Amino acid sequence: MSNQRLSSAKINEREVEGEVTLQDVLGILGIFASIFIAYHIYFLSKRLGFRDKLTHSEEIRNKVEELLGKVRKGINRKVELVNIYKYKKYYPQNNDYNRLGYTYLGAEIKDIRYDGIEFFAEMPKEIYLRPDGKYGFKKTKKKVNFLVYPVGLIPYEWIEYIDLRGNEFGYNPLFFVNFKGIKKYPYKRMFYYKKSERYDKSTDPLGMEFVETIEVEDN
Repeated sequence: MSNQRLSSAKINEREVEGEVTLQDVLGILGIFASIFIAYHIYFLSKRLGFRDKLTHSEEIRNKVEELLGKVRKGINRKVELVNIYKYKKYYPQNNDYNRLGYTYLGAEIKDIRYDGIEFFAEMPKEIYLRPDGKYGFKKTKKKVNFLVYPVGLIPYEWIEYIDLRGNEFGYNPLFFVNFKGIKKYPYKRMFYYKKSERYDKSTDPLGMEFVETIEVEDN
């Protein structure tokens, strides 16, 4: 009798062991299936996100190209860069600078780049030759005989929307932008361009007027 009980216990033990092992296998398969699904969902979302970015960039490029076409025909380059973080609460009555930056900034459209749109951000500046042979804004005895034009680059993904019609406050095209550059300005990078002396407005493409960039130290 005791031998039968022992044999039965061993059989039950093997059955339990077999059942647990099967559950483990099914659990592992479930984990791998979840990882497989999550992996493909992640990369599908990344791919769709990249496509969305390309579509957005193309929309921005098309509108800016339309604007540049008007500039080629003689209208001015003036635009307004509107801070989307402050638009609802502050535009247009309050343009004080705070932790979110300015509410809006005036600029002039320059050109289209592969990584964003360029704008003339400030008035042309004088530069000077420093003792180390580099250009700088700080006055020295050697003033350079040309001006540089400060140009800011705004990435496509920072531009939310463009209203080419403008509004009753200025009638200039409005660029609704994430102001998340240095010191909460809309520009990710700044360049300093030299105006071409050979540019012919009647025959040369618009973008050929400002091609050469100059390295300038801030101090």
